[in-house]
Amino acid sequence: MPDKLTGMQVFVDVVKTGSFVAAAGVRGLSPQMVARHITALEQQLGVTLLSRTTRKQSLTAAGADYFRRCEIILGAVEDAERQVKFDVTQPAGTLRINSPVTFGRYSLIPFIADFMRRYPQIRIELTLSDTVISPLDNGMDAVIRIGEPDPLLRLVAKPLTPYRLILAAAPSYLDHYGAPLSPAQLPQHRCLGFSPWLAGEIQEWTLTDGRQTWHTDVSPPLVINDWGALAEAATEGQGILAGHRQALAGYFRRQQLRPVLPGYHFPDQKMHLLYPARRGTEARLRLLVTELSQWFPPADGA
Repeated sequence: MPDKLTGMQVFVDVVKTGSFVAAAGVRGLSPQMVARHITALEQQLGVTLLSRTTRKQSLTAAGADYFRRCEIILGAVEDAERQVKFDVTQPAGTLRINSPVTFGRYSLIPFIADFMRRYPQIRIELTLSDTVISPLDNGMDAVIRIGEPDPLLRLVAKPLTPYRLILAAAPSYLDHYGAPLSPAQLPQHRCLGFSPWLAGEIQEWTLTDGRQTWHTDVSPPLVINDWGALAEAATEGQGILAGHRQALAGYFRRQQLRPVLPGYHFPDQKMHLLYPARRGTEARLRLLVTELSQWFPPADGA
């Protein structure tokens, strides 16, 4: 039996063109198939839509009412199809993203600015926090997290570029104290502490050159719970700073800071974009996943 939506389209074509033959030409059907669609509709509805004679057909009262309603329904279907196609080619709507504070402020913002320039129909709500949260419980579309994802969250975990910390200091500090030549010399220097991952008067900094690892105890003379404030203190010559390589890039370009022990870095930490699997087919979220993975490509093709 012909489907009802096609039957409605054929019926509207018959009314607009004035004949079965003309409607058949518009729809690419035979006149006999057009007649079958109309008959099937009338049988389903239990009313006569068209009064037929050997010379012409005309709308019945029920047919005229049904024609108006069909135009409304078919127009809504066309609007829905156009919107879906538009969302695929020009994704729109709101993306709610959560990110760690330092990464979000210094590394994610350049990506978001570029993303929104190219996709102006997308609105972004970005929240920054270092607390581990689940997007399922907090109304987020996606969450960026450093470290191994919790398998109990049952989320898709898209690998991003590993999070790497390197060392830096202001030219004024290096001119006054000199630069350490190896991790073993760090205890003789002023090493600044970031409180979310440092606690206590003596801290252990772990550094590697990719072949060997050094565990070095340092005693931070200054500890701050905001990395941006700590970086500003470093630019004032207060000590050696550990920071995300992308967050430090701007300070290096402005020559406010210089790399320290450039052949060494803290062990890389895995970083992932987390999102619910059932949301992965949405155009704007799928676009975010693709673009973010290209901007922050995972190591070794992971």
